[in-house]
Amino acid sequence: MRTSPALTAITTLLPLAIILAACESRPARQSATPHKLTVVTTLSVLADLIEQVGGDKVQVKALVPPGGEVHTYQPTPNDIKAVAQAGIVFYNGAHLEEWIDGTIRSAGKQDLPIVVLSQGLPTIVEADNRPNPHLWLDVAKAKAYVEKIRDALANVDGANAAYYSDRARAYLAQLDELDAWIQTEVDKIPRARRKLVTFHDAFPYFARRYGFSVHGFIVASPGKEPSARELTDLARRIKREEVPAVFAESQFNPKAMEVLARDTGVRVVTNLYTDSLGSGPEANTYIALMKHDVSQIVKALR
Repeated sequence: MRTSPALTAITTLLPLAIILAACESRPARQSATPHKLTVVTTLSVLADLIEQVGGDKVQVKALVPPGGEVHTYQPTPNDIKAVAQAGIVFYNGAHLEEWIDGTIRSAGKQDLPIVVLSQGLPTIVEADNRPNPHLWLDVAKAKAYVEKIRDALANVDGANAAYYSDRARAYLAQLDELDAWIQTEVDKIPRARRKLVTFHDAFPYFARRYGFSVHGFIVASPGKEPSARELTDLARRIKREEVPAVFAESQFNPKAMEVLARDTGVRVVTNLYTDSLGSGPEANTYIALMKHDVSQIVKALR
């Protein structure tokens, strides 16, 4: 049977039409997700500072989770894997994270950029000739951390250097406002009552910056329980020097603080944050943490 020219045209064009229709019905390809610089750090407090500078150009992982204890932390295989996959690593230094050097070595990544945020900054030396590591509780030193973070991110990700610079400038202005606010709040405490006794020796930079005196702490280092004699000696000092209140961070066992409160009759505050952010809004950023701690200290001492 002879096929008509019209039918021949239809049968020739039909497969092409089907292909074109299929192409039109196929979903448009999603644009590729913008690459983010992978950053690993040790503390959630430091992670927040990095995120404030890095914004949506970075993906930050803190090895010690919020509420964790950095002094006694034990790294996991996943931590080593995270370091191996990082584009840059930040840590505090000053003997805070004794475990981080081994973690970095175990990751085995050659030429990994590593930034020690406390390096080169003036430190307070403790009785055992080791620097106190808690520099960020002085907002002026936290600002120095931010500047180091800005420069390091720009160095490894030069295409976004202006972005990091702009965000750092805006955040440093917020930290200036925070510093001024703390000074105003501390002025509400009579000078004779600006005395600190804390769970561990985390507040010397804070005290020096904002006009407090440190009159003791319960443990020489986290993870080491105080002896009965040490608690008795501290209780006598609190009474003798008329310390109005004692303070501890929320991640530590409050048992020793309760014994101290019973023996001295002073107020005990157990919900401060120093080495770790909190999971709730009262301390889920560095600025929130500082405002929360200052508010608690002022309330207890004024």
